[in-house]
Amino acid sequence: MLKPFMRAAAAVFCLVALQAGAATPFLAGGDVSVLPLMERHGARYYDRQGRQDDALKILRASGHNIVRLRLYEAPGPGNGNEGYHWPAGSMNLPDLLALAKRSAALGMQIQLTFHYSDFWTNSKTQNVPAPWRAQLDQLPDEQARFERLRQLVFERTRAVLRALQAQGTLPQFVSIGNEIEGGMLYPYGAKTETNWPRLGALLQAGYDGVKAVSPASKVILHLDDAGNLEKYRDYFDHLRALNVQYDVIGASYYPFWTKKTVQQVVAFSRALTARYDKDLFIMEAGFNWTPNLPNGYPGQLSDNGPYPASMSSPQGQRAFMDELLGALRKTERVLGVLYWDPVMIATPGIGWAVRDADGVAGPNVVANTTLFDFDGRALPVLESWKKHTQQ
Repeated sequence: MLKPFMRAAAAVFCLVALQAGAATPFLAGGDVSVLPLMERHGARYYDRQGRQDDALKILRASGHNIVRLRLYEAPGPGNGNEGYHWPAGSMNLPDLLALAKRSAALGMQIQLTFHYSDFWTNSKTQNVPAPWRAQLDQLPDEQARFERLRQLVFERTRAVLRALQAQGTLPQFVSIGNEIEGGMLYPYGAKTETNWPRLGALLQAGYDGVKAVSPASKVILHLDDAGNLEKYRDYFDHLRALNVQYDVIGASYYPFWTKKTVQQVVAFSRALTARYDKDLFIMEAGFNWTPNLPNGYPGQLSDNGPYPASMSSPQGQRAFMDELLGALRKTERVLGVLYWDPVMIATPGIGWAVRDADGVAGPNVVANTTLFDFDGRALPVLESWKKHTQQ
């Protein structure tokens, strides 16, 4: 294992190489943020031959060369939404630092996602973290609260990057928020026609916080609905008018929600990167390997959109990811693909969130879209990764 100063030197070298435009591999991996929680609840993972191993090592051996890691501020009871929370101690800063070390030790790049929340964020939910709300509530007016929030975004982003730098695991990519098509940190950064300047100021604060520590880390702004060119043009045209800085456009692509094929996403990617002269990263992608969860009900993805129902199978999932990785690898300025969620297999006590009232986990709605089956054994889809990440 590399000593801390050696890991730090290696990370700096890698980031400088990226900044200098050195040749880089096509990046393909997934969001493994939930893995430590899964392991604490007894999840076990097996390779294609049925041998038990660390899930990260199985993914790495299968060609995953990057991980996505997400950060919540103060997850735990009362800090979630509508009576649910994310478990305390999971995806907070100590958890992030430990998983970043594990990933970097395997030679994987890191994509860090700041949620700037204690809970899941997306277009509907972008709650200000509870510790931040406590500070804002002490201030006399709306303008003072917004200015302090802008400072908090900068300070927290910088502090987290410094913590990662100290252990030699600076991320190659950092996203400011998660699926921020509706804005972030509601209501202060909600995307409305009159509130664009505030949203832009918050995004710029995140960018500045990253670059204050790691100028070579690429900053991503991530929306949903890959293929919806009109949505992306409206969003990034506004940011261009406000001179908001970023490096990479991020997009979520699920055939179920977008109703788009791979080839439609390729055309979207080419149009978008040409219009803004920016690289593109597919930040989330998912596809069923079986129609239903272990309880017999459909999961989060009720179907696979324009792809036939017959493809909700292990071989169908493999065929889809082979098409996606293969097509995007050949598409100019597309950096890579991150899968959602590769490791959140069916495990007692694990669900999309935990109920405040009694601590009972809600359903695990992605167990039928993972890269491992219900018993934790690697699915055929993993054989696609190495094929598309080898140089």
